[in-house]
Amino acid sequence: MKKIANNTLVEKTRKNAIVVQNIEGYKYAIKLTDNGFELQHSSKSKNQRLKSIKPFIISVWPTIFQSAFKKIFSRAFPQYTDNNKGSVILTGSVNYDNVFYKHIESLTSTEQLPDILITSDFNILYHRNFRDNLINDVNFETLDLPIHSIYFNTKFEHPSKLFGMLASDALVMVADKSKFGNKQLPREWYELLDPALCNSAVLCGNRDFFCNTVFYHYVKNYGFEGVKLIVNNILARMHPEEMLTSMHSGNSTGASLYVMPYSYARTIQKNFDYQIIWPDDGAIIIPIQMLVKKGSYQKYSDVINFLTGDILGAALEKHGFLATNPNTCKDYPGTALNWAGWNFIENSDLFKMKNKIRKLISDKGHLFNDASKTFF
Repeated sequence: MKKIANNTLVEKTRKNAIVVQNIEGYKYAIKLTDNGFELQHSSKSKNQRLKSIKPFIISVWPTIFQSAFKKIFSRAFPQYTDNNKGSVILTGSVNYDNVFYKHIESLTSTEQLPDILITSDFNILYHRNFRDNLINDVNFETLDLPIHSIYFNTKFEHPSKLFGMLASDALVMVADKSKFGNKQLPREWYELLDPALCNSAVLCGNRDFFCNTVFYHYVKNYGFEGVKLIVNNILARMHPEEMLTSMHSGNSTGASLYVMPYSYARTIQKNFDYQIIWPDDGAIIIPIQMLVKKGSYQKYSDVINFLTGDILGAALEKHGFLATNPNTCKDYPGTALNWAGWNFIENSDLFKMKNKIRKLISDKGHLFNDASKTFF
């Protein structure tokens, strides 16, 4: 079992439920029923009947921030921290793609969704079917949120303001300087396409998962030929935590370059010969967004104000994320951001694009560690 938060352990992922167990021994399962996502809770006793509760909030943060969010949320809203009160906190995990997001993809109505849904990355919510059929102001609240000036040139805000953009995770390069010798380190993303870097770059992923965001950048700017070039240069796919382990153990992968979120790169030990590169053409940003079901804003305005407020914004910044809250202080190696753009998103079938990228990656084959499934 893998610890994912202050008092929660992932036990297993079933075909139609995510089962977790807290330290006190209580188990609960997140399931999709006719009434929507429900939290089914039981005690240690096998004879006690499961009690079903419909959560009002589901949050799927990046793993590195989940524990911090749980603590902050618990302090702000002690009335919601007991699972019997109807809230549920989920960690970021690729395993949820087989349960949580696939359930969402099958929905024909938003009635089954929680009142507040927080997710990260270009997940199923960005797929054309879901966007075209369900993302509208009949189903979701319009969220007119202020945004930090660092985002002014990116047009990060959702055009219809239905996605409330809470933050982003910035992808940067990390170079092993000893591998480059007297050669200049890369400064822009196109340089990762150089055949001289063949089999030398590590990107986020495992056997079943890859970071969509970085590949979308290459599709947008260079087409699938660009994807083929970078695929040839990938040595391995790893979780960022594994990348750190490799770096801190003498670069056991032998990689020249790692592409990883800044939230992890910032924790690289200073005595190692690595350089964080915030690309001149901008750190590629992974979105973290919130949907609020129509009619839920007023009911949960205190929670929504917290999610967009200064306390959470400061916590995100502390952990290396770029909060959209305008009152946060941006202290990063760079300020340029690289966003895929809403025109690209809305004019693309990201589901088909993802499958085509997956095929190119699978044909090449890379090193990966199955143990990394426990991190995602």
